[in-house]
Amino acid sequence: MNAIATHAPARDWAALTEALTNAFLSLDFYAALEIALTRAHAFIPTWESHHPEATWAKGLLVWIVSYGVAPANLPQEAGMPHSSPGAANFQQALIDLARGVEKQTPLENRLRFLASAVSQVIVAELAAAWYADHPEAWAEQSERGDELEPNGLTVRQRIYLDFWYDPQTAARDTAAWLEVAAAVEQKSRR
Repeated sequence: MNAIATHAPARDWAALTEALTNAFLSLDFYAALEIALTRAHAFIPTWESHHPEATWAKGLLVWIVSYGVAPANLPQEAGMPHSSPGAANFQQALIDLARGVEKQTPLENRLRFLASAVSQVIVAELAAAWYADHPEAWAEQSERGDELEPNGLTVRQRIYLDFWYDPQTAARDTAAWLEVAAAVEQKSRR
């Protein structure tokens, strides 16, 4: 069992991202890139269901797959906010993917960006799933997210805690990291 699978049940994201970076260091760069791109591509239908006009995301992935590098300039829309569960994490994942294929960046840093991209896509997946089950939480967060509650937390912080500690989120999180561990294991055997 690899270190990713070992850390997955504890949901220690710092340890998981570091373990993934170390695992990527042991793989061929393009095997690591494939893992990150595959995970990001799997989120595209969710992204496009909320943002059908934001075709730049799929276009960026196609560009990276086709040329092995990111375009010289990311689309302007990549830096614009998109309001849906997990959107900000997915956008960060795409930016990390683009940074991961910059040829002038040292290899270890490129692999860290790819590991971060995988982590960000997982958070996007978790958020999209949880808020789909709790649309009222998304509405409340969107409308009153910055309001302080009597316990000193903002509405947004309370909802984030509800999301993060939800047993279904924990199960999905662990399962996602175990999928990544299996993908790494499969690539390491080649």
